Amino acid sequence: MWRPAQRLRFAASAGRIPTAAEAAASRLFSPVEVGPVSLNQRTWVPAMVPWRATEEGYVAEDVIAWYERFARGMPGAIVVEATGIRDVPSGPLLRIGHDRFLPGLTRLVETVRRASEGRTRLFIQLIDFLAIRRRPDPKKFFERFLVVTDRHRAALPGLADPDIRSHFASMSEDELAGVLTEREREALRFGFRERVTDMQHAHIRDLVPDVARFEHHRFANGSRAGCSSTQVW
Repeated sequence: MWRPAQRLRFAASAGRIPTAAEAAASRLFSPVEVGPVSLNQRTWVPAMVPWRATEEGYVAEDVIAWYERFARGMPGAIVVEATGIRDVPSGPLLRIGHDRFLPGLTRLVETVRRASEGRTRLFIQLIDFLAIRRRPDPKKFFERFLVVTDRHRAALPGLADPDIRSHFASMSEDELAGVLTEREREALRFGFRERVTDMQHAHIRDLVPDVARFEHHRFANGSRAGCSSTQVW
């Protein structure tokens, strides 16, 4: 491995460590009001999505141990990882979309409260998902995923839809730039991605009122579990 001819060396120094009295009097460790919630101090553990829940979204022992370890340090607040509000599969992420998840979440709150001696408030981050798919094989993209439109038919007149797909699969990237839309090229290069602006789809068009309804119910579930507040993501 290449190394520069002259290497600057520095001696690590911890600097002056504040006294216990100085630390106790600092702003970092002073109380603060966050909306309707009072925190004992201003240290904050953000959501980190450790992927420790079960595949069904239940609180697992690894989740309990993860947050208990942070709670022993008695931060002002801990934000629980992204927690799905819809009752749909989401891998090893926590979920709050049904009352069956409440016992585990309640146990998590009680664990943090006990480990922190009641000094840490627990928030829960609520999340919903749009579709994001992996980058496809180009041949499979044209065979299975591309929706053939009148734009494509006009670019290759006289060809049936299956033949249009086959022809596209044989074209270069520069040639495809003239016949595919920007979103189609993105799906080909990076994988399909839904956007909140895709209002032609009913499930996205109804997303805002649905999420508002879901959030209201899931916020109530978070409160029932004992969380101090929710964070919408």
